[in-house]
Amino acid sequence: MDTVRRYMPVALFMTVIHTLSYQAAYHYGWWKEVDSSLFGWDKVAPVPWVYGPYLVIVIWIFHFTFGKFWIYLTVNILLDGLFMYIGYPVLQRMGLVSSESTVSTLAIVAMMIGFALIIYLYQLWQEKLFKPT
Repeated sequence: MDTVRRYMPVALFMTVIHTLSYQAAYHYGWWKEVDSSLFGWDKVAPVPWVYGPYLVIVIWIFHFTFGKFWIYLTVNILLDGLFMYIGYPVLQRMGLVSSESTVSTLAIVAMMIGFALIIYLYQLWQEKLFKPT
């Protein structure tokens, strides 16, 4: 329970970042996730993706790697790369996600790594801010 309490703010921050990135992608036409919609109203930011696994994965990654930056970064690079180059194509073939994108896969991986760096800095700030006196 302490792990969830400690890392839930950074996981929620990541959901905000993902929501904003999906809104930007929708507005600028970077990619479309119309095929991954679970509900009729989640065309911009797919609820199952943004508010499901990402939230839990962020907590797990921080639980096992926070405080060890290079391990954290390596894990994120590996997971983001595996997801975009192996997992996402499988989901495309299954018809669960769209294949429409104007952004390269490498650019999306770079964006995901950028998000990982931002949330790591956020967690450092949280740790400093709420450090017991």
